[in-house]
Amino acid sequence: MCAYRLHADYDRTGRLSGDAAEWAGRKREPGALVRANLDADARRLPASVARSGPATPDRERQAKTAGDDEPIRMQVQEVSHEPGPLFVVLQGADPQRIAVVDSTGVRIRPVPMRNLARYPLPAGPFPKRLALEAVDLAASPATNRLLVPGAGPPTGARIVVRLERDGAGGTVVEDEAVVTLAPFVLIGNAGRLERLYMCAVREDDPARSLDDNGPAVADVRAALAPLRVPLVLIPQEVHGGDSWIQDQYQLGYTRTPDGVQRVLLHTPRTRSDASRTGAPNLGGVLAGHFLSKDIGVCQAFWDRELTVPGPDGAPARMGFAESDRLLTVLTKVLVLRRHMVETVSRIGTAEDLARMRKAIGPARADVWKSRSELELLLSLLRGTARAALTRPDTPWKKDLIDPLLDDAGRQVAAVTAEMPIAGRRARLRLPAAGPRPAREFVLSADELVKLDRQLGNWHSGHNYGGNIEVGPPSKNGPAGVVVVGNTTQRAGDGSTLTDMDPDLLAFLRGQAHGHQSVVEVDTSWLDVGHVDEMLAFVPDLRDPRGPGTVLRAAPAMALLIITEAKREFLSGLNARDLAEYTSWQYISSRSRHTIQGTKPITHLLRGLRWLQHHEPGQTLPTEPPEIYQRLARQNASGPTAHDIPLPVSPWSTQPAPVYPAGISVYEMYYFSDNLNEDLEAEPAPARSGPDGSEIPAVGQLTEAVERITTEYDGRMPIHGLPVFFDRRSPASGRSTAFTPNLANLQVAGDRLLIPRPHGPRMSPESAARVLRAVAARFPEAVRAARLTPQWLRARGLNRTTFWARHQSVGKPTATDLANLAFAFADGFPRGMPEAQVRRLVLRANANAFDATGRLKGGGWRQLVIPENKVDLFEAWTEAVADKLGYRVQWVEAWYYHVRLGSIHCGTNVLRTAPADRPWWR
Repeated sequence: MCAYRLHADYDRTGRLSGDAAEWAGRKREPGALVRANLDADARRLPASVARSGPATPDRERQAKTAGDDEPIRMQVQEVSHEPGPLFVVLQGADPQRIAVVDSTGVRIRPVPMRNLARYPLPAGPFPKRLALEAVDLAASPATNRLLVPGAGPPTGARIVVRLERDGAGGTVVEDEAVVTLAPFVLIGNAGRLERLYMCAVREDDPARSLDDNGPAVADVRAALAPLRVPLVLIPQEVHGGDSWIQDQYQLGYTRTPDGVQRVLLHTPRTRSDASRTGAPNLGGVLAGHFLSKDIGVCQAFWDRELTVPGPDGAPARMGFAESDRLLTVLTKVLVLRRHMVETVSRIGTAEDLARMRKAIGPARADVWKSRSELELLLSLLRGTARAALTRPDTPWKKDLIDPLLDDAGRQVAAVTAEMPIAGRRARLRLPAAGPRPAREFVLSADELVKLDRQLGNWHSGHNYGGNIEVGPPSKNGPAGVVVVGNTTQRAGDGSTLTDMDPDLLAFLRGQAHGHQSVVEVDTSWLDVGHVDEMLAFVPDLRDPRGPGTVLRAAPAMALLIITEAKREFLSGLNARDLAEYTSWQYISSRSRHTIQGTKPITHLLRGLRWLQHHEPGQTLPTEPPEIYQRLARQNASGPTAHDIPLPVSPWSTQPAPVYPAGISVYEMYYFSDNLNEDLEAEPAPARSGPDGSEIPAVGQLTEAVERITTEYDGRMPIHGLPVFFDRRSPASGRSTAFTPNLANLQVAGDRLLIPRPHGPRMSPESAARVLRAVAARFPEAVRAARLTPQWLRARGLNRTTFWARHQSVGKPTATDLANLAFAFADGFPRGMPEAQVRRLVLRANANAFDATGRLKGGGWRQLVIPENKVDLFEAWTEAVADKLGYRVQWVEAWYYHVRLGSIHCGTNVLRTAPADRPWWR
């Protein structure tokens, strides 16, 4: 019989009773439960975001306050007196993340003994009051250096707590109990929305309207107003130009019988905006704003350290945040290779591409090979460019080629200076940055590749919040399904390579006792590689007890709508026009409008512009899409009256140029490749062709649908929304959405916040016929009978609106009114004079323009274009949403789209935690 007992809430009633019945359950799993102490209980969540220093989390306080309710109370009772000091000893997977706190709220300093830490109990009367405090979540990747520096990473959540006494005859184990760290359970779209967060990005320069997200903010505010949900804007002085709040954190919660704590998993994201490294980002908002009572922040992925060989061969330590500086140097090498390969591919002929492949092998390569071949690639680029100038049909002119080659030479010189190589060794030079001094590292070729792989894992975009989606309960996940974008493959040396950081994968899987399953889908075909580019889980408001619905990006749906729209268009043509469009190809001297006949169809993306923007160390280039680049090259190859400029040098230091985005359905398909068909084909892996070129994998969306269908035993409806993807990059083989990605949405009550697609428009009568033909193929998604001209008009879908401000559309040499009339002319009857189109636009927007046709003021205005046309992509999406019980709030998300994202990427939320899921039962 033990002389001393260790009491805690082993029966999980939410209180410590200290009685015998409670104590009897001390060894039964899961034992007493403890939440990680990640919040700041003395602080309330502010109503707004302001520039401020980080709040101090409770886990960093050596002395606990009275209101700190995460540590679990324990009690040592004396049954009979025995001589000798008492100790609490922790064993198990996560003991290094547990502190022992005395009755005054002060942490007890452990006494090291072999591989254990023993916590001496203070003298005094019995019962002795103690507490156990967890300072990190289970399965977190790095030892929390607040407690025991240098210890190894944990693997689980179970801790055995022993009460030991040092008696005259040796150590006696008086009692032993089980304690379990509460799991981190992710919150999905079914949680009630409390707040929605968004960055306010302002740019007053008329030439830089693409650097301002004012229309998106206004549309989101309008959606939330009737719901009485606060829109919390993060001001410019806080976000510093980084607007991708979705990627910075993932919301979840930890629950024990005595309370719930919501936790923001601070994803390991040092990137700023869609692609910049080394600039201020949103990381400071988590500790500066969110950290408060019952809202914790998990910083575990920022606690890691890296050891890198210094110039003298001695190991040098570097923290996670600073390792981004190393990554920037390596990224410059890899991105420069990508740019030069893409440029050769765009300028050169098939023979030039074959010569390049023979010289350097595959377009993608490791960092050592990429660095070693920069000078060779530059030589190939110069030869290809000079040859391009001599071709009779070339679109390339000397005024484009010369600056491009000069810029490329400067880029290669700068990168080789930052990473000089000699023999099989590379020297990495990091310049001083603020308080951080300049540093140098010397690595062998193998060490450099290994470092790049490690940093690539740590800082991979696959680790961000946009790559984690949460679905409802399934057969394998009674508390929900966590879907992540990831592929696993074998490297040449036999090691395993993953897109997502293995630490993060292990962490998510390490929450298995929270009863959420993890499903991986392939997002490696995407430039950004996030699962929110593919799908969203949406509750079904008309069937609250059902599993909900998956809304996914469906290029096959976009192709079907376009095919039916073409069929409708062709049915209204005369014989001469019909012959022309039956075998259509792009001819630069011909009108680009598809307004012939009685059933015209407008361009997509009217009035919008693509952005080209590069910065040193940029991990993903902001470029006009491949489809646009092909169109521009074809247009420049012959006589033309169309303003479709060729993009300038990717290394240009000029102000970011813009390019007209408007395109017809014929042009979009003509200049695409077969990716949109491939994505929904039968899955097949990548393979090599007869000439050694890579034949890309296919069926990635088909496989993702199959995995989700299997997870939900076929009970989860999956509906496609029309999204057309760009052609594959010639360097990376990856793609991104060409039309705004409708699956990249946000759920807010009974509203779906969806990016406006700017799709092709037709008359209500034509649109109804097109959509009914599509609905006949997908009766489970849309009720075809509802798709009438009357329904389209009743939903306001024949009303075209467009956000504009001074000089945001067209050429700066023309008036705003003239630019708008030109951009939207194809929505009006064929042959209507442009002056009449201007009068109609002016009449529909009273007081918006001054007497000269300039938009008044400097701010954004939502204008009406009185063309009475229906966006086919909008109408299909509204019909799908209507069947689920939602209204759609269309959001002008073009600011995000040109930066490879959309409205889900640019927003994040606070939602309530589920109240009915005690994981321990």
